[in-house]
Amino acid sequence: MKKIYIVEDDAGIRDVLEVFLQLEEFEVHTFASISEFKRRDMSSHPDLYLFDVQLPDGLGTDLCHHVKSLPDGKTVPVIMMSAHASMQHIASFCQAEEIVVKPFDIGVLLDKIKALVIL
Repeated sequence: MKKIYIVEDDAGIRDVLEVFLQLEEFEVHTFASISEFKRRDMSSHPDLYLFDVQLPDGLGTDLCHHVKSLPDGKTVPVIMMSAHASMQHIASFCQAEEIVVKPFDIGVLLDKIKALVIL
């Protein structure tokens, strides 16, 4: 089962993504903040990261940049979600493989996830 880590502060979005992706046979771990994400079990690694840009304790773009700088970070795709940030800024700063504009169609997001994570 492929594993996705989601960092999203909006509980409604986080819960919908978690339930939807679990129904699609993904193992999903959710975090409401960067600090919560940093306290995760470091022995486990995801197959994909899904980060919101605006988080209560920092920017998802900084988090994306951080995970991309880790030894295995170049091989784990990142999808950024944003309702406010400039798409150009996101793409140039953190090297995310995909960017999704909120509000988004969950089917489109699923297609992007499946394209990045071979099931």
